[in-house]
Amino acid sequence: MRFPSSVALAALLLFPLAGPAAAAETLPAGLKPAVIAPLAVHSLMLGATRAGDRLVAVGERGHILLSDDQGANWRQVPVPVNAALTGVSFIDAKQGWAVGHDAVILHTADGGESWTLQQADPALEQPLLDVLFTDAQHGIAVGAYGLYLETADGGKSWTPRKVSEDDFHFNAILAPTPETRLLVGEAGTLFFSGDAGATWNRLESPYDGSFFDALVLGPQSFLIYGLQGNIFRTDDAGASWVKVESGTTAGLMGGALLADGSIMLVGAQGAVLTSRDGGRSFTTTKRADRVALADIVQAADGRVILLGEAGPLPAAP
Repeated sequence: MRFPSSVALAALLLFPLAGPAAAAETLPAGLKPAVIAPLAVHSLMLGATRAGDRLVAVGERGHILLSDDQGANWRQVPVPVNAALTGVSFIDAKQGWAVGHDAVILHTADGGESWTLQQADPALEQPLLDVLFTDAQHGIAVGAYGLYLETADGGKSWTPRKVSEDDFHFNAILAPTPETRLLVGEAGTLFFSGDAGATWNRLESPYDGSFFDALVLGPQSFLIYGLQGNIFRTDDAGASWVKVESGTTAGLMGGALLADGSIMLVGAQGAVLTSRDGGRSFTTTKRADRVALADIVQAADGRVILLGEAGPLPAAP
């Protein structure tokens, strides 16, 4: 998911840029520290999460933004690389990881104030698109052309694995329970693991197009969504799927299960979808500015922040 803000977000996932490589102290050729930019808060942001009560957003040119006032104000922090960052995962208020182009993986131990480079590999020409940590030691990072890396030592070392014979992009990885994992990607790619990623089984897909993201609604209940506004729901861990009408053909890029039990999805052309019945039906609106949207994060006080090509934005009331 990551190009200049003028490019549609769907294309960002399907046609990633090439870039940087390697480990902590010395930057690989082609990588430079991210520039502290006055307009970073208005730049393309592609992922966000909570770190305790803090909000952390990541995006193009290595930009990482923090908010300590529920998303009202944001500040950019130094980052050792200028690769576009596509995903971020925190296990608590302090420990987090971010991933991006050039197979970059960053780590923070202070809630995002400072970041160290754990790994990068420009020669791969494969961006990482999502990252999942469930504790301080065990993590999985996934990305383009079947890229799949795992760590059991907090990211000090990363081991590549071949999950599929296809080279389709892996766009998102989730943990429905401590023991299970869900992996979604392009061309209907769906994999499920019952042993925390040790082994993977391909699920029969209800759609041959790309899934850009997914939401966990319960231990066996998930929503998957993506290209052309397609949404599907399962209540049996992917054994069967029901198509959910979205009311849009916009690519759906990100979503969140909100504190009040409602579900919100966002995507291209300013599409904002809301469900109040557990994802069985959606009301679809479009922002007046038609800004492309990539992700959603909810602040501790319940405020909803939308991330996309114009940076972090408050959701319309």
